[in-house]
Amino acid sequence: MTTTTRTTAAAAPRTAAAAPRATVTAPPPGIREGDKGPKVKQLQDALVKLKYMTAAQVATGPGIFGNKTEAAVKKFQADHKLPTTGYYGEQTHAALKKELARLNGPTPTTPPSTPGVFKKPPVIKAPSPNFNERNGMDIDTIVLHHTASNNGAADLAHMRNPKAEVSAHYMLDRDGKIYQLVDDKKRAWHAGASQLHGKPTDVNGRSIGIEIVNDGSGKTAFTEAQYKALTQLVGFLKQEYNVPMNNIVGHKDVAVPKGRKSDPASNFDWSRLRKGIS
Repeated sequence: MTTTTRTTAAAAPRTAAAAPRATVTAPPPGIREGDKGPKVKQLQDALVKLKYMTAAQVATGPGIFGNKTEAAVKKFQADHKLPTTGYYGEQTHAALKKELARLNGPTPTTPPSTPGVFKKPPVIKAPSPNFNERNGMDIDTIVLHHTASNNGAADLAHMRNPKAEVSAHYMLDRDGKIYQLVDDKKRAWHAGASQLHGKPTDVNGRSIGIEIVNDGSGKTAFTEAQYKALTQLVGFLKQEYNVPMNNIVGHKDVAVPKGRKSDPASNFDWSRLRKGIS
């Protein structure tokens, strides 16, 4: 913002050279002859910007809608094929706003979101041998599971047992701690026979699997700590791999035959998760 030092009477009047430096906007509609005040001054500044009035004509006073202002409004209305009433109403306001936007240039917009909105949350490394290669498949899906028990230590041990032949990339314990069992770049064994949106595919090859410690009964609540950790983790993975929202799914959504799996449990709050990562 430019600050004007009012040291002499000569410093107060506006000059033609100073007007273009400020961003001029259209005042709200509803101004007519006889009105006075800041809104009239704003209208006059806009008319100066568009060369319907001169700076000298509006350099003094608080803004008075007199004959010269009315004449300028009528000229503007005629040029824009509006009724030449001299009244600054809705139609004139819309036309004035459009013309000022054209002169001022594009309206600044909020920059698009960039990587870094979500940072990868802290994880505890707990490597599992149960993985293989993705064979060139890109990650475009995230699959959520429940472990079918409330015992995180036992669930973790099971997924790290080579005889179990099952794993996931991440496991969220009841206290919100996140364990990473398989590197994102590798193919964890969590989805089994599956399809995506009704089409058979290797879901393991294209997805990140997340196990949430919960017995899956639909009666045991997922903890606040789990929701917070899951939102951060899924938000990061969605961002990192450009995963579409409709590819963030539950095991029950991809398992075949349909009905083979029910996780995550029926009381899992999908709306909370989606709101948190959108």
